[in-house]
Amino acid sequence: MQTLVIYCHPWEGSFNHAVLEAVERRLEHEGAGYQVIDLYADGFVPALSREELAGYNEGRVLDSLVERYQKLVAAAERLVIVTPIWWNDVPAMLRGFVDKVMLAGFSWVGTGSGLLGKLDHIASCDLYTTSAEPTEHLELALRSSFIEGTLAQLGIGGLPEQGADVTKPTSNRRWHNFGLMDASTPAQREAWLRAIESGEAL
Repeated sequence: MQTLVIYCHPWEGSFNHAVLEAVERRLEHEGAGYQVIDLYADGFVPALSREELAGYNEGRVLDSLVERYQKLVAAAERLVIVTPIWWNDVPAMLRGFVDKVMLAGFSWVGTGSGLLGKLDHIASCDLYTTSAEPTEHLELALRSSFIEGTLAQLGIGGLPEQGADVTKPTSNRRWHNFGLMDASTPAQREAWLRAIESGEAL
């Protein structure tokens, strides 16, 4: 199964980078083929330009990185996202990835009553986050907006059922958060990395 890992953090000395390395070790142990998109290292520009916005509904691609990212998304069967939570949401860099890469026609089509996701070939998504806030403080907003909102609307992990409760977890879109990061001990952080690498949190 081809796995696409999207990594969103600017500093290689961060705990998020250690999470990325644990994910990579797990995938290598599985013998799974995988590719990593490192948004900051790639120099990805997350803001839509005026010209890009003008061609948005036609799915026009003006950025060569977006073209490369779309090819990787199209080939993926599983998605893993590694990102911090900043101000109760994923960073602008990751939101910009969605804005610029998930274009009309490529990842969704309009139906007249909302959008229909086209990425249902991606069977599952594991979202690994770290936060200074306790996980329960983020649960409702992040799950309804990003996980069972954006990811589900794109068809990642399966399309949402009509009338589905977007605050409820689904087995194909899994969220793993290391909360209270600032108050954590080295032993707690190491235990979480081991859980990721062993597959207990994958």
